[in-house]
Amino acid sequence: MTSSNSNRRRKALALTGIVAAGLAVAGLGSYGVVRTVPAKFPVVYSEQIPPGTTERVAIADPATALTFARVDSGSGSRVLAVTAYEKGAIRGVELGASFTEPIAAFNKLGYQAIQAIAGDPARPQVTVPATDTLTSLDTHSHHVGTGTNYKEHQAEASIEEPFVFPKIATLTDSHSLLPAGSHGLLDYEVELGIVALNDITAATGTPQHVGLVLSNDWTDRELLTEQIEPDNLTGGAGFTNAKSQPGFLSTGDLFVIPADWQTYYKSLQLDLFVNDDLRQRANPADLIWDVPTMIDKTIAAGDRSWDSDGVPTTLTAKPGMIPQGTILQTGTPEGVVYRAPDTRQRFLGFMEWAGSLGTNADSVVDSALKVYVRDAKNADVYLKPGDTIVTRADGLGQIFTTITAGQRAETE
Repeated sequence: MTSSNSNRRRKALALTGIVAAGLAVAGLGSYGVVRTVPAKFPVVYSEQIPPGTTERVAIADPATALTFARVDSGSGSRVLAVTAYEKGAIRGVELGASFTEPIAAFNKLGYQAIQAIAGDPARPQVTVPATDTLTSLDTHSHHVGTGTNYKEHQAEASIEEPFVFPKIATLTDSHSLLPAGSHGLLDYEVELGIVALNDITAATGTPQHVGLVLSNDWTDRELLTEQIEPDNLTGGAGFTNAKSQPGFLSTGDLFVIPADWQTYYKSLQLDLFVNDDLRQRANPADLIWDVPTMIDKTIAAGDRSWDSDGVPTTLTAKPGMIPQGTILQTGTPEGVVYRAPDTRQRFLGFMEWAGSLGTNADSVVDSALKVYVRDAKNADVYLKPGDTIVTRADGLGQIFTTITAGQRAETE
């Protein structure tokens, strides 16, 4: 190598070093500037709940849909065929001491018999405060969740298609308190629940009747961001654990069995309010996967398994079957607190990942999710003790949830 070539090589290396140093300084400077920009957590709606809204729920005529509530009679639970929900009280006709939950009553008596009972003016009416109702159905704890089944929620979550996952949770009633937990990011999700009245299989086909229940699919977003697989979001990894902690399946005070359920569920409007502010409005007519499609997808999952606190768990308790009492949560609309990391958070995530030589997270995406969690905690935008959430739908029921301090689960 000649002296001139050597000099040129040294100059090139020096220039490269200067450029690299300049880029590093510029990058650090940009990182510092971007870090000072406050994170944004948009709210979709700005309406407030109208005064007196929660005092009543429109009840369908029994010819259109049967409405039930479970109450404590003092000697055990009883089922009411509900005729009215006014001034915070539920009125209805007892179906008899032998029935403690509505699915058994429906399967024994049938639609027309219960319709006649509800409409018989000679039968005595029972009135109870809505706050005294039990869970509107008594069932097992192995249910099915559906992710990103509304287009607008797909956009805010950056997931492009619906997917299913097991939800392992015991039902809580319409007035249960919910602990915020000692850490994590607690989020709400209003959802319509579809309930199997009998075992459903590929052989039985689409059922003639299903039950409907209002539900809230509470989610620990921090736990979810730690366990999801960014390159396979619709695989459902992490969703079971983040959505199956104690208290994470709140259900409405009413249980509804429509005469024509495929028409009825599409006519509903589900609203969720946080501290009286509207956050979500779901119209199940807008579902991407309609209910028959969800039933098919659930049955087709077969013996595929998901992780549930370290235990491989199939989508339903019996693979290839939707057992009686299983709730299919149909998905939530836009308006949850969570948003996929924005441009600022992705930039900061990349810079922190690169600066740590990839040791701060498994990938750049995971690093951006860590930035999101940090921003959310600093902004204090998720649910916290003292928050009150009202979830309601005419023709379906209501849920009243107050967030309290305290641990949520041993697995936090």
